Amino acid sequence: MTSIDRASRTVLVPEAHALGAIGVIRSLGRAGYQVVAISSEPSALGLRSSFASRSAIAPPYEAPEYIPWLREFIAAHGVDLIIPSEGFLLAIRSAFATLEPLLPVASDADTVYRAFSKVAVAEALLGLESDPGWRGMLPPTLIVQACAPLPSDEAIARLGGPYYVKSDASLNSRQNSALLHRCLTVDEVRQVLSLKLETFETILVQGFVPGVKAAVAYCLDEQGSVVTRSGVLGIRTTPHHGGMMTLREAWSHPRMEEIGLAWLRHLAWRGVAMVECKWDPESDRFWLIEINARYWGYLHLDLYAGVDVPRLQADRYFGWPREEPPTPRLGVRCRHAFPGDAGWLLSRLKDPTVLWPAKIGSCLRFLADFADVRCRADLYFPADRNLYWIEAGRYFRSLLQGLLRRIRWLHNNTPPHEPHPQQAGRKQE
Repeated sequence: MTSIDRASRTVLVPEAHALGAIGVIRSLGRAGYQVVAISSEPSALGLRSSFASRSAIAPPYEAPEYIPWLREFIAAHGVDLIIPSEGFLLAIRSAFATLEPLLPVASDADTVYRAFSKVAVAEALLGLESDPGWRGMLPPTLIVQACAPLPSDEAIARLGGPYYVKSDASLNSRQNSALLHRCLTVDEVRQVLSLKLETFETILVQGFVPGVKAAVAYCLDEQGSVVTRSGVLGIRTTPHHGGMMTLREAWSHPRMEEIGLAWLRHLAWRGVAMVECKWDPESDRFWLIEINARYWGYLHLDLYAGVDVPRLQADRYFGWPREEPPTPRLGVRCRHAFPGDAGWLLSRLKDPTVLWPAKIGSCLRFLADFADVRCRADLYFPADRNLYWIEAGRYFRSLLQGLLRRIRWLHNNTPPHEPHPQQAGRKQE
């Protein structure tokens, strides 16, 4: 029987400022791995985690010295495995062939990088000659090429608005920036397409699908076998009308899990990925929104629900005894309190379409969750709770600074028909 000696293995975790990476650091460090956390942001919370054996400030990805620095760092610290983020993989594309043995992803670069392209994924899933049964689970989509005529008004209208115009940074000929634009009318879609097709090679136009955010997350080993599988239901998002899931619940939807795995296997993906969908509770239908081929921001929910994805992925990578995919404890809730869920509350308070009784109810729900013992907090993790207080302190300092800036602005921009507060005080004296 193979012995497990995690303390002899060093795992590098980039982007230690990201919430998902912090979950990776905690999972691996708690299991006994030597975790090296790096980030280009000196204030990154993961660099201060008690589960990080070592930490370092890295050059930014766009710096020409990043890859030479990374090679030297790997050699100096004896790195055995790298848990990559999307940004990391994109940054090392030119060096992928030499770094691939340290990565728990497919060995074929084209397969890996296709998964990070919204356009390539849509083309792969829509371009089949026969329908494998999932076409109705993809949003109504048009793929628009720069070298082709614009779609007709009728074709755009059939998608159903509001419309979402998307493309990848890699398809932008002028700058390294992606495209995501929400359009309310067909005319607006045509205007955006006319402008953006001057720089983007291919653009997706997708129609609206109803429902709430839900997702299934997987870890697949190099043979494509399932190491872990888990589901999540978004309870609240920031902003409140759609965005990052800030309050979530461990959840199961067998059909979504089946189809999500089929999509990943069709893409020949290996590693971790989160398949994000919109789910309509009334009809029980769901539609693919996007595939995030990286660790997900709500990873702490999986850890609290008993699905220790990073530890299981690393164990499988090193060839240690296989474990059956764990079954999540359904109903566990977890939230990113600051700034995530606080942002949900602020977006409700600022929205003029939300009535005051509903705003008051939102405040009460936000506060009640602090007293709910069933609701965990991402950063308030056992043996590493200091990160929660650091982040909360940063958030409230930022709020206070914003308030002070607002007060100074009001003080210096008093309408001319009103006396300056200091002048008014002198007159009263």
